[in-house]
Amino acid sequence: MSELELSPNTIKIIALVTVGVILLGVGFTLLRSYLRSRQFEKARKLYEDEKYGEAIPIFQKIIERQKSNDSTQLYLGKSFVGQGNLTEAISTFETLTQNSPKNIDGYIGLGKVYMQQGKIDSAIAQFEQAAKIKPNKYAEPHRVLGLALKEKGENKAALASLEKAKKLYSSQKAYPMVEAIEEEIDTITEQSKK
Repeated sequence: MSELELSPNTIKIIALVTVGVILLGVGFTLLRSYLRSRQFEKARKLYEDEKYGEAIPIFQKIIERQKSNDSTQLYLGKSFVGQGNLTEAISTFETLTQNSPKNIDGYIGLGKVYMQQGKIDSAIAQFEQAAKIKPNKYAEPHRVLGLALKEKGENKAALASLEKAKKLYSSQKAYPMVEAIEEEIDTITEQSKK
């Protein structure tokens, strides 16, 4: 046997070690993913229980490790809103929409914060951006846009947006939302008669 030739047993050992290292790497990756998932679920539960102060640092830690996690970023923004920290909420939602320009919920979250601050035009701009992303698929951007336009006194545009939302929610068989939108439409119609 020459110096470069390996025995069949050596080749088998090298193959087994290589497979073992690969399996160990895959196992480690799966474990890390599982632990992150558990952390996210823990933070989400805290958010749902309105324990925003406890949820925020967990969401932040997840984002530190995984910057492109849109769901975590969204819950972080909502947690800041729940805590009344609108400045941090705006910053979080802006980061989300910059990193994921097609994230409809990020624009809606940002618009709702602007509504709370009384910045109707800024809110409308965010809702319009959300509505443009998939205009014939998602109803919620049209609904919140209609409500913001109503708040601004632009009843004709508000009605058009609410009608679009109603049509989309109807096609999704989301009847409680359809009823809520019909009430808004009726309110605007009554106000317009006065």
